[in-house]
Amino acid sequence: MRITAYDNAWRKAWDDFVLASKNGTFLFMRGYMEYHADRFTDSSLIVTGEGDRIVALLPANRTGDTIVSHGGLTYGGFVIDTRMSGADMLGVFSLLREYLSDRGVKRMIYKPVPSIYHRQPSDEDLYALFRNDARLAVRNLSTTINLRDPIPSSRLMKRAVKRQRRYGIKVDEVEVADSFWSIVVEDRRVRHNVRPVHTASELNYLKSLFPENIRFYTATSGDKVLGGAVIYLDRGVIHLQYAACTPEGKDMYATDVIYHELINERLAGNNYFDFGISNEDAGRYLNEGMVRHKEEFGGRSIIYDAYEVFF
Repeated sequence: MRITAYDNAWRKAWDDFVLASKNGTFLFMRGYMEYHADRFTDSSLIVTGEGDRIVALLPANRTGDTIVSHGGLTYGGFVIDTRMSGADMLGVFSLLREYLSDRGVKRMIYKPVPSIYHRQPSDEDLYALFRNDARLAVRNLSTTINLRDPIPSSRLMKRAVKRQRRYGIKVDEVEVADSFWSIVVEDRRVRHNVRPVHTASELNYLKSLFPENIRFYTATSGDKVLGGAVIYLDRGVIHLQYAACTPEGKDMYATDVIYHELINERLAGNNYFDFGISNEDAGRYLNEGMVRHKEEFGGRSIIYDAYEVFF
């Protein structure tokens, strides 16, 4: 095996491998990764075997003497197919250590793909991390509903239906984020004093590239937009990327109505509904009120990890 730095000549082969992989998602497609190329120095790697057959991909960026897989994505790690074995992955990591050390890299931040996105068991990298003395640096708790075997939810689903009928709340899929994005921005400012990672124009652009994977929904009552949600959909996972509503929408539980509609109607038939994390400070703080609300829908915990490896 050998490692090659990604360049544009590999673009089609890279995307084809992601689509055929057992743990890759559309976030690893070059069109998605490169929308913020001005913010991250791409250092993605390709592992090839005999006949230049791709064995694994590593979406990555470099900052100083640190390589991150990947700083601009929720998760990263090696993208692999069903031919990857546990022993093979140990070989890949050994090769990676040598390659990065020779190029002055002293540290790697590695964010494996969460298990809910695996089409087949894909934890070969977690074992290799253990064998390479990786340190768990971040552990974020996300709340996920198993739609294939759901836990009966509490009164929240029933309340959502009642509020939908009482206030005439309508859930619609829309093509651009503009009609509700200011609500998301204001919600992040008031609740967390931060701005969303994306802008409306970036999301609209990404949706134009991945229209089946990125979906926008609004909740309205009459002519008022009460709230909206950005959904990332891939590998049977409905991931709630953003959701927020106006103060009036909060009183009506408008986002709960959106969740109910997506889970039971518009996106029914998928495997998981992932609400996302409820943490700050690299997982050391848990917003217990937030996670409790998600759990009342029948969600339970999965983890989004990041590991640190020194060379």
